[in-house]
Amino acid sequence: MKHRCQHCATPYAEGSGVDGFCCAGCRQVYALIQDEGLEDFYRWQDRAAQPLKDRALAEVDAATFRSVQQQVEQQNEHPKDATQHTAEAAAPAAARASFHVEGMSCMGCAWLIERLCANQPGLLPAEASLSTYSLRLQWRGSEFDLAALASELLRFGYRLDAKPVNQFESARVSPLALRLILTALFAGNALLLAAYQGLVASGDGIESLVGLLSLGCLSFSLLLGGAPFFMSGYRAAQIRRWHSDWLAVALIGLFGLFAFSFGLIYGAALTSWFVLLLIFARWLATSQFKRVG
Repeated sequence: MKHRCQHCATPYAEGSGVDGFCCAGCRQVYALIQDEGLEDFYRWQDRAAQPLKDRALAEVDAATFRSVQQQVEQQNEHPKDATQHTAEAAAPAAARASFHVEGMSCMGCAWLIERLCANQPGLLPAEASLSTYSLRLQWRGSEFDLAALASELLRFGYRLDAKPVNQFESARVSPLALRLILTALFAGNALLLAAYQGLVASGDGIESLVGLLSLGCLSFSLLLGGAPFFMSGYRAAQIRRWHSDWLAVALIGLFGLFAFSFGLIYGAALTSWFVLLLIFARWLATSQFKRVG
């Protein structure tokens, strides 16, 4: 018999879990989230990558992180652009660096990481990016301790890479962006089929073929663009937890009922485009660096 982890919703076989969790690491993080009053994590939780799960990780190498912090601060004091002589440039500027975060698997993780960063002395608002699995940091003065932040993140199941991310290395197409592109492709084809039906097509045979192709486009749009919402809602339902993606699933269903009142072909095109708008909104939410909430 399969069960679902109360923290990450990963399925596990009966007898292999730990007190309702798939592993001891999830149980530990779940308790920490409850103790710190960060239960909103579960409202944002979806899945874009795998979490770290039961962590067999070494302790944070504080000396390495402090050395990296010192290097970043020295680079900030002596920028490559030596032409900056304005009053603004003369003032102490914030040191900046981005780091990969292993274990950041969903929007809830990005939300939680930013909340943990907000509690660190000397650290300006941090910006977590799920699309690049990275954390952009800015800090001033000597109050901030990068090693302390790495230790705090590790407590909650996230491992901060001590090597700063190169800006060119972080510029890549995320899986969610690829999903968005493919959804747009099929939604665009559905729209073209609807336009063809309205302007050109005639006869029952042609209309049946166009309708079949439209349903195919809608099916792929739902599989590619709707899957993140369906899967998040399904996992949350299995562990009896509210999830914001339930609203998105309900909207897709209601809009589909409304759209198909215009006919099969137009309904498929309209529903495909509605799904495209939803996955575009999800991509914006995971790609932007500044989040509200």
